[in-house]
Amino acid sequence: MIAMEIENWTVEKALKVGAEMELESYTLYTETAEKATYPGAKKLLTELAADEKRHREYFLQGLKDPKNVKMRTLKERIPDLKITDRLVKVPLDPQADYPQILIYAAQREKATHDFYVQIARRFRDVELGKMFNNFAKEELRHKYLLEKEYDDVVLAEM
Repeated sequence: MIAMEIENWTVEKALKVGAEMELESYTLYTETAEKATYPGAKKLLTELAADEKRHREYFLQGLKDPKNVKMRTLKERIPDLKITDRLVKVPLDPQADYPQILIYAAQREKATHDFYVQIARRFRDVELGKMFNNFAKEELRHKYLLEKEYDDVVLAEM
C-alpha cells in the first residue's frame, strides 16, 4: 500500500477507499482461508475476514448516511509487537506457507492502520474522524493477533 495524498479528500472519498480496502482484505483472507491446510490458519483468517466484512459494511453505511454511523469503540490498549515490521515485504504467493501468510497479512494490517490514522487526522473535526480512529485500532488489533500467531507458531519452532 502506498501513501496517498489525502489533503483534498472528501468524507465520501475516504469512505469509498476504506470500503475498497476492506473488501480487498476480506477477499484475501477468505481465499487464503479456503486454501489453508493448517486448522489454526483457517480459523484465524476466517475470523479476520468476518471483521473486514463488518468494517466494509460500516463504510457503506457511512456512504448512505454519514451522520448516522455507529460503531463499537475499542477501549483496550492494543500493543504493537512490531514483529513483522522489519521483515521483507513480499507479495502473497498462492503457494505461500503459513508463516508467509501471517507476515503478509500483518504487514497489510499495519499499512491499513497507518492509512486510517492519516484519514482520522484529516477528518479530526468530523464525527467520522473518530470512526476512522476506531478502525485504525481494529487494524492494529488484527496485526497484533497475526503477530502473536506468528510468534506462537513460527518463533516457537526455532
